[in-house]
Parts: sequence; C-alpha cells; structure tokens
Amino acid sequence: MALQKNKVIYLVLLLFGVIFGVIAIILLYAFNWYIITTSYQTHEGALGVVLIFCVRISIVSLMSIYTFYSWFKQEKQYFSDMPFLFGIFFLLLIFGKLLDLFIDFSYFQLNAGLLLLVMKVRYFIAIFDLLPMIYLSMYMILFSLSLKERFKGLANEKSLNKTKIRILVIIIVIEILVGIFLLTVKIAPIIYPIIIVPSLITIVWLFYFSWKNQRLSQVNTFILMIGFGLYLISQISRPLIQGIIGESPLYVITAESIDIIIGLIIFIGFYKTSNYASKY
Repeated sequence: MALQKNKVIYLVLLLFGVIFGVIAIILLYAFNWYIITTSYQTHEGALGVVLIFCVRISIVSLMSIYTFYSWFKQEKQYFSDMPFLFGIFFLLLIFGKLLDLFIDFSYFQLNAGLLLLVMKVRYFIAIFDLLPMIYLSMYMILFSLSLKERFKGLANEKSLNKTKIRILVIIIVIEILVGIFLLTVKIAPIIYPIIIVPSLITIVWLFYFSWKNQRLSQVNTFILMIGFGLYLISQISRPLIQGIIGESPLYVITAESIDIIIGLIIFIGFYKTSNYASKY
C-alpha cells in the first residue's frame, strides 16, 4: 500500500511540474506573440524551423513518456533508477527546445532584460538536463577510484555517497553562480560550451567505463557511449557549421536534424540492454 502511495505522490509531483512548465511557456509565447509572428513573417524559411522543432519536441516527448512509464511500471521507484534519470533528461530537453524556438524568433526584437532572463533560464535547463547523467558519472568515477589502494576509503558505500553528493553540490553551486553573475547575452554562446562540453565528456567516459567493465547492464552502454559521443561532437561542431552555413534557418534545420538522429541513438541505447546482461 505504501509503495502504491509513493507512486501516486511521484506521479502528482511530476504532472504538477510539467503543467507548471507548460503554463510558463504558454504565457511566455502569449505575451510576446506579436514579436514572434512578425519575425516568422519576415524570415524566409521560418516554417521549416518551426516544423523541425515540432518534430524534435514530439519525438523527445514520446521518449520521455516511455521512460517515465517504464519507471512507474517498476515495483519500487528510486530516483537513481535509469528510467527516471533518462526521463528527466528527455523532459528537460523538451522545455529547452521550446525556449530555443522562442529565442530564435525573438532574439533581435525582444527587450534586452527579458531576453537575458530567458537565456539564463535556458542555461539552467541545460545544466540540470545533464545532471542525471553527471550523477551516474560521479558514482562511476568514485567507484573506479575506490579500486585503487590510495582511495580505499571510498570502498565504503556511505563514504562514497557523501563524497558524490559533495562534488555534485560544488558543481551545481559553481554553475548556478556562473549563470547568475557572469552570463550575458553576448557571452552566452561562449559559456554554454565551457559548461556543457566537459559534462558531455564525463558522460561519454561514464558509458565507456561501464561498457569496458560490464556495468549498467540494464541499458546498452556501447550505444549510449556512441550516442553521447556524437552529441558531444555535434555541440563542438555547431560553431563550425554555423560559420559555413551562416546564421540562417538552414543552419537551425541542419543542426536540429542532426540532433534528432543523435537523440534516437541515445534512446535506442536506453531501450536495449547490453550484450553482457545475459551473463548475469
């Protein structure tokens, strides 16, 4: 009975968060609708941008629904479960893309103060989007260190968890302070890669380590290593693609199309189990 009650509480909290986020996005679009429609009408290729965003948001929404469904289908729910972590990853990505679409259509017309606020919210979504994978990465990094004599104190589960939480808190605090005090409209394109790229490198290492040491068998760590590796490459190469194509609808459509393919690869990695799972 207690387990069922927990499921209901988690579901209500999740739905409340989603509804709150959707209402906030609707209000943001509604209060700036004139700017958005004006930008849409004056930019050639705007329809293609809207369509590619709609396709990506729809696909990621289905991924999020499936991962959370898998989590609620379990007998017990833990926030460290892979379905929950991937569900949060996909869910936050949905809101991130909705804000990206808004920024694309209002960047040059929006009030500077509101634009900065929206970009800061997008920044926080980006860092919290990767946090579930960073959480797993910290565990694996500390676990690998615990195998060495020098760090044998980490072999104790309680000590390992305390260290993991401390490191995560430090990372979160630093990234939040950067977002609050340093992020501006001009330097946002520089700060995003500085924050996101190291996180993605850590995540790629996580799945490489898991694949090499046959851990996290409930997902396909090899496919996830490839998927997040491609995601890392796509983020690094975006400035290059933008330089070649230019700041245009074609650039946005190309970048989003590539990320749709990468997102599907990541989802397949979550959906399939590793080949070594059958050994256990």
